[in-house]
Amino acid sequence: MGVVIADAGPLIALSKIQHLHVLKDLFSEISLTQAVADECLRVKSDDAVLIKQAITLGWLKCVDNPDFTHALSKSLGLGELSSIEYALQNKKNMLLILDDALARKQAIRKGLTIIGTAAIVFTAQRKGLISDAEAVISQLNKVGYRILPAVVSQLKSSLV
Repeated sequence: MGVVIADAGPLIALSKIQHLHVLKDLFSEISLTQAVADECLRVKSDDAVLIKQAITLGWLKCVDNPDFTHALSKSLGLGELSSIEYALQNKKNMLLILDDALARKQAIRKGLTIIGTAAIVFTAQRKGLISDAEAVISQLNKVGYRILPAVVSQLKSSLV
Protein backbone atom coordinates (compact mmCIF):
# COMPACT_ATOMS: atom_id res chain seq x y z
CA MET A 1 0.00 0.00 0.00
CA GLY A 2 1.19 3.47 -0.82
CA VAL A 3 -0.08 6.37 1.26
CA VAL A 4 -2.68 5.82 3.97
CA ILE A 5 -4.53 8.86 5.27
CA ALA A 6 -6.94 8.85 8.21
CA ASP A 7 -9.81 11.07 9.18
CA ALA A 8 -10.37 11.97 12.84
CA GLY A 9 -13.36 9.70 13.55
CA PRO A 10 -11.59 6.35 13.17
CA LEU A 11 -8.51 7.59 15.07
CA ILE A 12 -10.57 8.87 17.99
CA ALA A 13 -12.83 5.81 18.06
CA LEU A 14 -9.98 3.30 18.13
CA SER A 15 -8.13 5.39 20.71
CA LYS A 16 -11.17 5.47 23.00
CA ILE A 17 -11.10 1.66 23.25
CA GLN A 18 -7.31 1.38 23.42
CA HIS A 19 -7.03 -0.12 19.91
CA LEU A 20 -5.20 2.64 18.03
CA HIS A 21 -2.27 0.21 17.77
CA VAL A 22 -4.29 -1.87 15.27
CA LEU A 23 -3.71 0.87 12.70
CA LYS A 24 0.03 0.77 13.31
CA ASP A 25 0.00 -3.02 13.04
CA LEU A 26 -1.83 -2.89 9.69
CA PHE A 27 -0.07 0.13 8.17
CA SER A 28 3.46 1.17 9.08
CA GLU A 29 2.71 4.87 8.56
CA ILE A 30 -0.53 6.81 8.40
CA SER A 31 -0.81 10.45 7.38
CA LEU A 32 -3.29 12.90 8.81
CA THR A 33 -3.82 16.49 7.81
CA GLN A 34 -3.25 19.29 10.27
CA ALA A 35 -7.03 19.84 10.40
CA VAL A 36 -7.51 16.20 11.46
CA ALA A 37 -4.71 16.46 14.03
CA ASP A 38 -6.30 19.62 15.45
CA GLU A 39 -9.68 17.88 15.68
CA CYS A 40 -8.17 14.84 17.41
CA LEU A 41 -6.16 16.89 19.89
CA ARG A 42 -8.67 19.68 20.58
CA VAL A 43 -10.08 18.12 23.75
CA LYS A 44 -7.75 17.01 26.54
CA SER A 45 -8.61 13.34 26.88
CA ASP A 46 -7.01 9.90 27.12
CA ASP A 47 -7.65 9.26 23.43
CA ALA A 48 -6.00 12.57 22.51
CA VAL A 49 -2.95 11.54 24.54
CA LEU A 50 -2.69 8.25 22.59
CA ILE A 51 -3.00 10.05 19.27
CA LYS A 52 -0.38 12.63 20.32
CA GLN A 53 1.97 9.80 21.33
CA ALA A 54 1.52 8.14 17.93
CA ILE A 55 2.35 11.45 16.22
CA THR A 56 5.42 11.86 18.43
CA LEU A 57 6.53 8.30 17.65
CA GLY A 58 6.14 9.09 13.95
CA TRP A 59 3.82 6.36 12.75
CA LEU A 60 1.02 8.93 12.63
CA LYS A 61 2.49 11.59 10.37
CA CYS A 62 0.94 15.04 10.38
CA VAL A 63 0.95 16.75 6.96
CA ASP A 64 0.01 20.30 6.01
CA ASN A 65 -3.57 20.95 4.97
CA PRO A 66 -3.72 20.88 1.19
CA ASP A 67 -4.85 23.78 -0.96
CA PHE A 68 -8.45 23.07 -1.88
CA THR A 69 -8.76 22.63 -5.63
CA HIS A 70 -11.58 20.06 -5.97
CA ALA A 71 -15.32 20.68 -5.67
CA LEU A 72 -16.45 18.97 -2.47
CA SER A 73 -19.60 19.24 -0.36
CA LYS A 74 -19.63 22.25 1.93
CA SER A 75 -21.51 20.06 4.43
CA LEU A 76 -18.30 18.22 5.32
CA GLY A 77 -16.12 19.25 8.23
CA LEU A 78 -12.63 20.64 7.68
CA GLY A 79 -11.04 17.32 8.67
CA GLU A 80 -13.01 15.34 6.10
CA LEU A 81 -12.50 18.00 3.44
CA SER A 82 -8.75 18.15 4.00
CA SER A 83 -8.42 14.34 4.08
CA ILE A 84 -10.34 13.89 0.83
CA GLU A 85 -8.49 16.76 -0.85
CA TYR A 86 -5.12 15.37 0.28
CA ALA A 87 -6.10 11.95 -1.05
CA LEU A 88 -7.18 13.44 -4.39
CA GLN A 89 -3.89 15.28 -4.75
CA ASN A 90 -1.92 12.10 -3.93
CA LYS A 91 -4.31 9.66 -5.60
CA LYS A 92 -1.86 6.98 -6.70
CA ASN A 93 -1.82 4.07 -4.22
CA MET A 94 -3.90 6.03 -1.71
CA LEU A 95 -6.11 4.49 0.97
CA LEU A 96 -8.42 6.78 2.90
CA ILE A 97 -9.67 5.68 6.35
CA LEU A 98 -13.05 7.35 6.62
CA ASP A 99 -16.39 6.62 8.30
CA ASP A 100 -18.65 9.66 7.82
CA ALA A 101 -21.39 8.65 5.34
CA LEU A 102 -21.43 11.90 3.35
CA ALA A 103 -17.63 12.03 3.23
CA ARG A 104 -17.53 8.40 2.03
CA LYS A 105 -20.00 9.22 -0.77
CA GLN A 106 -17.87 12.19 -1.84
CA ALA A 107 -14.67 10.10 -1.78
CA ILE A 108 -16.24 7.26 -3.78
CA ARG A 109 -17.62 9.71 -6.35
CA LYS A 110 -14.11 11.07 -6.76
CA GLY A 111 -12.72 7.56 -7.33
CA LEU A 112 -10.83 7.21 -4.05
CA THR A 113 -10.20 3.91 -2.28
CA ILE A 114 -11.69 3.98 1.21
CA ILE A 115 -11.91 1.71 4.22
CA GLY A 116 -13.92 2.20 7.39
CA THR A 117 -13.22 1.42 11.02
CA ALA A 118 -15.35 -1.74 10.99
CA ALA A 119 -13.48 -3.12 7.96
CA ILE A 120 -10.18 -2.32 9.67
CA VAL A 121 -11.29 -4.26 12.75
CA PHE A 122 -12.30 -7.30 10.68
CA THR A 123 -9.06 -7.09 8.68
CA ALA A 124 -7.14 -7.05 11.97
CA GLN A 125 -8.99 -10.20 13.06
CA ARG A 126 -8.29 -11.92 9.74
CA LYS A 127 -4.58 -11.14 10.16
CA GLY A 128 -4.56 -12.41 13.75
CA LEU A 129 -3.98 -9.00 15.33
CA ILE A 130 -7.17 -9.20 17.38
CA SER A 131 -9.15 -12.28 18.36
CA ASP A 132 -12.75 -11.07 18.15
CA ALA A 133 -13.77 -8.30 15.77
CA GLU A 134 -17.37 -8.33 16.96
CA ALA A 135 -16.26 -7.72 20.56
CA VAL A 136 -14.21 -4.73 19.39
CA ILE A 137 -17.21 -3.41 17.42
CA SER A 138 -19.29 -3.81 20.58
CA GLN A 139 -16.73 -1.75 22.53
CA LEU A 140 -16.89 0.94 19.84
CA ASN A 141 -20.68 1.03 20.09
CA LYS A 142 -20.47 1.31 23.90
CA VAL A 143 -18.31 4.44 23.64
CA GLY A 144 -20.80 6.00 21.23
CA TYR A 145 -19.21 5.14 17.90
CA ARG A 146 -22.10 3.62 15.98
CA ILE A 147 -21.39 0.82 13.58
CA LEU A 148 -24.57 -0.57 12.09
CA PRO A 149 -25.38 -4.27 12.49
CA ALA A 150 -25.82 -4.53 8.70
CA VAL A 151 -22.20 -3.42 8.23
CA VAL A 152 -21.02 -6.03 10.75
CA SER A 153 -23.08 -8.75 9.01
CA GLN A 154 -21.66 -7.83 5.62
CA LEU A 155 -18.08 -7.89 6.93
CA LYS A 156 -18.67 -11.20 8.75
CA SER A 157 -19.98 -12.82 5.60
CA SER A 158 -16.90 -11.70 3.69
CA LEU A 159 -14.71 -13.63 6.17
CA VAL A 160 -16.34 -16.94 5.26
